Amino acid sequence: MESQFILAIIILFIPLVSFVGNIFFGKRLSRGGDWFSISTVGIGLLLSVILFFQMIFDYTVPEMADAQILFNWVNLGAFKIELGLLVDNQARIMLLIVSLVSFLVHIYSTEYMKDDPRYSRYFAFLSLFTFSMYGIVISASLFMIYIFWELVGLSSYLLIGFWFEKKSAADAGKKAFITNRIGDIGMFAGIMLITSHVGSFAFSEIYTGVADMNTTILTIGGILLFLGAVGKSAQFPLHVWLPDAMEGPTPVSALIHAATMVAAGVYLVLRIFPILTPEAAMVIAYTGGFTAFGAAIIALTQNDIKRVLAYSTVSQLGYMVMAIGVGSYTAGLFHLMTHAWFKACLFLGSGSVIHAMHHALHKVGDHETDPQDMRNMGGLKSKMPKTFWTFLIATVAIAGVPLTSGFMSKDAILGGTLAYAMQNPAHLLLPVFGFGAALMTAFYMFRQVFMTFYGKPANEEVHQNVHENPSTMTIPLIVLSSMSIFVFYAFGKGFHFNFAHGWFQDLVPVPHNLTQSMTGFLHHLEHSIHVAHYPAMAISVVIAGFGIFLAWLVYFKKKISAENMATKMALGYKLSFNKFFIDEIYQKRIIDPFLWLCRKIYWFDYNILDQKVIDGFGRLSILGSKVAKTFDDVVIDNWIVDGFGRATLLIGRKLRRLQTGKLQQYLAMAIVGVVILAFLEKLM
Repeated sequence: MESQFILAIIILFIPLVSFVGNIFFGKRLSRGGDWFSISTVGIGLLLSVILFFQMIFDYTVPEMADAQILFNWVNLGAFKIELGLLVDNQARIMLLIVSLVSFLVHIYSTEYMKDDPRYSRYFAFLSLFTFSMYGIVISASLFMIYIFWELVGLSSYLLIGFWFEKKSAADAGKKAFITNRIGDIGMFAGIMLITSHVGSFAFSEIYTGVADMNTTILTIGGILLFLGAVGKSAQFPLHVWLPDAMEGPTPVSALIHAATMVAAGVYLVLRIFPILTPEAAMVIAYTGGFTAFGAAIIALTQNDIKRVLAYSTVSQLGYMVMAIGVGSYTAGLFHLMTHAWFKACLFLGSGSVIHAMHHALHKVGDHETDPQDMRNMGGLKSKMPKTFWTFLIATVAIAGVPLTSGFMSKDAILGGTLAYAMQNPAHLLLPVFGFGAALMTAFYMFRQVFMTFYGKPANEEVHQNVHENPSTMTIPLIVLSSMSIFVFYAFGKGFHFNFAHGWFQDLVPVPHNLTQSMTGFLHHLEHSIHVAHYPAMAISVVIAGFGIFLAWLVYFKKKISAENMATKMALGYKLSFNKFFIDEIYQKRIIDPFLWLCRKIYWFDYNILDQKVIDGFGRLSILGSKVAKTFDDVVIDNWIVDGFGRATLLIGRKLRRLQTGKLQQYLAMAIVGVVILAFLEKLM
C-alpha cells in the first residue's frame, strides 16, 4: 500500500482512539484528558501537512485510479457495496483545512472550557466530530460518505446541545439533527437512484456508469443528492438550524460553521460535480445565490455577535454552492478553503470577546447584561489589541479587500457567475445575488467591527474590567488571520509568485470526466469566463469599498443615524431583524400542524387502537377463555368425561348384582334369554 493511503488511514482513525480514551477514561487522566485529544489531532495535522506538501512539490493532478484504493464489503454480482479511500488533491486540501481548524479549536478550548464540569466529555465529542469529518473527506464511495455523514450529524448534535441544561441549547441540538435528517432523506434517495443504475457506490464507477443514463433521471438524481448538501451546508430552505446552533460553546461554533460540518455539504457537491447535468447545476446555482443574498440581508440587522457570523456563514456557503452551480468548480473549493480560515478566526475572535465580556460583567456583579450583544460592547480595541487586529484582518478578508485570500476566491466566484449570465442573459439574477451579497457582507462585517471595538463603551465600569485573553486563545487567532493573507495562494510551480494564477488553479482544475452535456456547456462558458474576469474584479472592489464606506459613515462617524434608517425602512428592517419570519412560518404552518397531527394520532392510537382494539381483543380473549373454561369444566369434564365415568360405575354396580355365584340363577337367566331371542326371531 502506498504511503499516502497509510497516512490517510492513520489520520482517519487516530481521533477515534482519542474519543474512546476520553469518553471512558478522560476523568481519570490529568487535565481531563485534553492533552490526549490535542496530541492525536496534532498528529493528524502533521500527517495532513505532509500529504499537502507532497501535492505542492509533486505539482500534478493524479488520475482517479492512482488516488484511490477500494475493497468489496458486499458483493452480490450485479450489485456491490465498496468501501475505500480517495486521496486526491481535493481530499488533501480538505484534510489540511479540517485538521488545522480542529487542532486550533482544541487549543483554544483548553482556556474557554476549563471550568466546565464535563470537560473530558467535551474533548471526546470534538474528537468524534473530527473522525467523522475525516471520513467524509477521504471516502471513495457514496455509501461510505453516507456512513460518516450520519456520524457528523450525531456528533454535531452532541456538541451543539452540549450545555443541555439550557432548554435553548437542547432545542438547538434537536433542531439541527432533525433539519439535517430532512436533507439526508433526499440524499439517500439520490444515492439509491444513481447506484441502482450503475450497480456500485464507488465514485470512479459512478462517474463512468452514468454516461448512458437517461438525462432527466440523472438530473433528478443530482438534485436529490444535492438535498443532503442543502441540509448540511444550511441552504434555503433548510438553513434555519445553523443560527440556532450558536447555543453550543463558541469553539464548537468555529469548528462547525467554519471548515467542517457546513463545508461537508459543499464538499459533497464537489464530489458529485462530474455527474451533474446543466439543469441540475442551474438548480444548485439558484439555491446558492438565493441563500447568499437572503442570509446577507438578515445579517445586516442582527445584534448578537455570533448570530451575525452565523448568517454570514450561511451567506458564504451560498456563495460556494452558487460557484459550483455556475461551473466555477475550482473557485468553489478555493472559497471553501479561504472561508475556513477567516471564518474560524472570526468565530474564535467573537468567543474571545464574549469570554472577556463575561468575566468583566461577573466582576462588576452584572448577571443580566448579555455578553454577546454588540450594543453592550464598544471601545474594546484598546483593551483587546490581539483580538482586534486578528478580527480586523479576517473581516477585511471576508469583505473581499485586495491582497487578501477572500478577495481572490470571491473574485473567482463573481467572475464565474457573471460569465454564466453573459452566456445566458436570462440568468442575470445570479450575478445580482452575488454582487449584492458582496456589498452587504462588507457592510455588516464592518458594522460588527465598529460596534464591538470602536466608539464609546456601553458601560464604562465593565469596560475597565475587560482584558485580553491568554495566549491559548490568541495564538489560534494569529495563525488563522495570517492564513487570510494572499501570499499563501499566489505562488505557482517552483514557488514563483503569480498573482493571477496560483497553485490552486493548477492543482484543482475542473474534473475531466463530466457528463457530455456539462462538458459542452462548460466549453461554451470558457470564453465568457476570461471576458468577465476583470469587470467582475473591478465591480467587486468598488462594491466592497462602498459597503465599508457606508458602515464607516453609519457606525464610526455616525453621520447617518442607524435608528433613522431603520425607521424609514421599517418594513425591510422588520423583515431582516426577524429573519423574514421564516422560523415563525415553519412553526405555524409546518411544525404546529405536524404536532397537532401527532397529538391526534397519539389520541387515536391510545384511545382507539390501544384501549378499544388491542385491549378489546384482550378483553374478548379473556371472556372467550372464561367461556371455554366453563364449557370445559361443565360440559367436557363434568358431563362428558366424568359422565362416562359415572355411567361406567353405575353400569358396573348394576351388573355387579348379577354376579351372585348361584348356578341356578345363571341357568334361569340363560333360559330367559333364549326364550326372549326365540320370541324376537319369531317377530322378525
